[in-house]
Order: sequence, then C-alpha cells, then structure tokens
Amino acid sequence: MGSDQLFAIIMASLVTSAWVVVRIARGPIGEAIARRLGGMGSADAVQEAELADLRARMAELEERVDFTERVLLQERQPDELGSGGRP
Repeated sequence: MGSDQLFAIIMASLVTSAWVVVRIARGPIGEAIARRLGGMGSADAVQEAELADLRARMAELEERVDFTERVLLQERQPDELGSGGRP
C-alpha cells in the first residue's frame, strides 16, 4: 500500500467522520445540546410557562381581594356613621 492510498483512506475517513458529526449536530441531539448549553432546556421552558401562568393568576386573586375589601369597607362605614354614636 502506497502513501497515496494511505492518504486517500485517511481523508475518506475524515470526510465521513465530519459528515456524521454534522448530521448529529443538526438533528434532535444537536438541538438538545444547544438548548442545554444555552440554558433553556425543554423542562425550563415548561416551568417558565407555568410560572408566568401562576403569576397571572396571583395578580388576578390580589385584585379580587382588594375589591372584596373595598366592598366590605363600604358596607361597614354607613352603619357606623348612621348610628351617631348611640347604642
């Protein structure tokens, strides 16, 4: 086997290896690695969506509590003012 043949075999092996690496990197495995390196895995995205939903629900509950407190306060104030301090 000559040096030209050995060089051709090494080059063919390198080209084949590079092709395999590119195929893996562009597939689902490569995407998962990229998300992991970027800090946003699929579990993180799901947790972020759930957290945003919980924050929105908490804000709505806070508004409801504030409204209820205002209504209860309005109901109590006329009774206190109307009695004029008499028992």
